[in-house]
Amino acid sequence: MLRILLIVFAALMSLAPLHAQEGDLNALLETHRASIEKPSRTTIGPVLEALVESQQPGVDVFMEKWREKEVWQRKSDGRFFFVRKAEGGKLTLIDVATGEEAGLADKAELDNLKPNSGVRGVIAAALVQFQLSDPDPERRLQALTALERDANESHLSILRAAIDSETVPAIKARKERLQRLLTIKFGFDQATRVAAIESFAGDPGVDARAALNPLLVTSLKVFDATGVPAGTNVARILKPGRDIDPEAAYQLLVEAGEARPVVPLDQRKQALAANIVDGKVGGIPVSDLVTQAARDRAYLALAAEGAVPPLVTADERAQAVANHVFADVYAEPDAALTDAARETLDAISGTVGFYRFLDLALDALSLASIYFLAAIGLAITFGVMGVINMAHGEFIMIGAYTGYVVQQVIPDYTISTLVAPSRSWRASRSNGW
Repeated sequence: MLRILLIVFAALMSLAPLHAQEGDLNALLETHRASIEKPSRTTIGPVLEALVESQQPGVDVFMEKWREKEVWQRKSDGRFFFVRKAEGGKLTLIDVATGEEAGLADKAELDNLKPNSGVRGVIAAALVQFQLSDPDPERRLQALTALERDANESHLSILRAAIDSETVPAIKARKERLQRLLTIKFGFDQATRVAAIESFAGDPGVDARAALNPLLVTSLKVFDATGVPAGTNVARILKPGRDIDPEAAYQLLVEAGEARPVVPLDQRKQALAANIVDGKVGGIPVSDLVTQAARDRAYLALAAEGAVPPLVTADERAQAVANHVFADVYAEPDAALTDAARETLDAISGTVGFYRFLDLALDALSLASIYFLAAIGLAITFGVMGVINMAHGEFIMIGAYTGYVVQQVIPDYTISTLVAPSRSWRASRSNGW
């Protein structure tokens, strides 16, 4: 009897893994049913993390269908399915784990899960690791495009792992470029980030500048007379009166709680009006308050009595400013990164300036050529005929218009450039010119 029980137990144990494997995805979805039914950006993270870590077949398909609002839930037991239209207005249920048909159901028996745009964005980000290694090159390009728009720190390691297996050179180069861009933003190792920054020296790409510029963002900070604390990544020290207006500097001290606020002139006038007693303000007759100096004396008298906030004198403001240090401080605390970013952006600016110079030079040469052709045409006509050809402007207009029309019909610039002159000549001949 004991031997029979052992045989039965061994048979059940051998079948258990197979049963668990077939039901793993459905069981996992059942575990997170509440979050899948009513997902939000704050609750969806653990669900997606559990799905990805499970490495179960069909996880990527489920996530794609979920993002595209193509997952349905049976009301009776809460089980999730894909559906396909069947005859008689019914829906064929497709098991999310096996992809096999699981019977028919009326639409009223099911709920269509429709995550909002925020949740779909989070799902799309989680799908990237599957799409970056998809056999279809177009899917891999779509994943790269999605990463370029909205990547986070977790995508960096995923992207690095997908580079070596890439077989298409153009896609691999794009992956490597994006990996360097993400390393600048999310890398942990200083040397690796600096190397990624320096790799873009002279690269005029907009994406490179977009990754580097945030490293050089600064904010104006105020420090006491002891100076800037050690370890602060300072862009430059500002000298009041030269780099920063003294009044603006004092206002920064007020906002930082390091100085008393200046009482505005209109508030001082209101305070004087509110403290008129028996025709006097601070012991000074109202009739004498015709100058600013008299009004200031009255206000100071009120301040001495504690009736109004005290004035801040010009000497006090100047002394407060002189006792503090004002500096532009980088948001990025690592000076090695900001130095590398600044040098790289300088190199990029040089490259952009060079290309801009070439562009302007070519534009100038093109315009000069047009003027030269017009002038030489007039000179030859006058030299041969002895009269000025008043139709010369029309010839230039016909050539320009014909070139434009031909380029609309023939997108290839080389071919259109060859075709346009002959068409322009025929047009001029047909008009008798």
